[in-house]
Amino acid sequence: MSVKLSSFFVLLAGLACSSIAATIQTVDNVKQHEVVSASWLKQIPDTAPIKNVILMIGDGMSSEHVWAAWICNGGKLNVETLPYTGFSRTYSANKLVTDSAAGGTALACGEKTNNGMLGQTPQGEHLQSLASAMMAEPYGKKAGLVVTKAITDATPAAFYAHTSSRQNTRKIAAQLCQAGLQVVVGGGASHFSAEQLAALRAVTDSHVLLAAPEHCPYAAERGNMLPEQTRHALRLLEQSPNGFFLMIEGSEIDTASHARELRRAVEETLDFDSALGEVLAWMKGRTDTLLVVTADHQTGGLVIHDGNVKVGQVKGSYATDAHTGIAVPIYAAGPGASRFTGVMENTEIPRIILQLLSQQGADAELNL
Repeated sequence: MSVKLSSFFVLLAGLACSSIAATIQTVDNVKQHEVVSASWLKQIPDTAPIKNVILMIGDGMSSEHVWAAWICNGGKLNVETLPYTGFSRTYSANKLVTDSAAGGTALACGEKTNNGMLGQTPQGEHLQSLASAMMAEPYGKKAGLVVTKAITDATPAAFYAHTSSRQNTRKIAAQLCQAGLQVVVGGGASHFSAEQLAALRAVTDSHVLLAAPEHCPYAAERGNMLPEQTRHALRLLEQSPNGFFLMIEGSEIDTASHARELRRAVEETLDFDSALGEVLAWMKGRTDTLLVVTADHQTGGLVIHDGNVKVGQVKGSYATDAHTGIAVPIYAAGPGASRFTGVMENTEIPRIILQLLSQQGADAELNL
């Protein structure tokens, strides 16, 4: 190799290293929150009857997102207090790297489907979701969704919609009006007609808040919407004599990571953890509620390079602006929580929940 050519490759390598170094972002001085003292979670009998199920989904949230948030919050998070942990494989029916539609469908319906599809198999067969299963006989529970993106977005839509494309927003909105949910919180007001909004609000004891025409703004602009609406939803749904199902999504961890904005991703993860704090505060003294916290997929390939827990500073970078195929964490507490340990398929999460509720063991199914 000539000296000139060798020098050229050295220059390219140097430029590549400089480019990588330039992508490292420093996050500090974030708004920290206190965590709920929840040592009592370990005392909940694993075999206690389950009345309520709370499923929290951090969209795009990996272990690295949680770790970055932990550093910036001074070495403490509510999610750390949950006594059982595991990992979920997130691949879809047709791709190693899932999108939120297929990932959401797996968590909502217990089946793998193709990217872009909601609430149905790759062959187009409709799937029943946890929300609809729990509202039906023999459970008769109330159900709700609290998110920060449009309520018609992929993850929440997987709990009530059936369509071959997540882009069928009008169809998804119409299906939500027929879903019978008692709590509907998120953005996406512009996706509904006036008649549809009236139909949504006509559901008995319903709470409908569509706080933005499209997606809600980031946490720094929207304030405490997610924690506050989580608290409000719990107060409404706890009135159900048969219990409830509530899905809470930290939707914009994903959005910030697609944009490679580490500060916003950390703020969104901390906001999600604050909402979890509201759940834990509500759960105190109860033994009848199963809580599962997980993600639909990982976004961004976040890497943590350095940090300082004492001052709440983290340095990190993103490998991509897309989703990745990395397994995501599962955290659980309450009766039956010991079932959510080890490594499992994402489809096992809703199936285990229904098995625990139905007490039918491994033969329990999610059927339309």
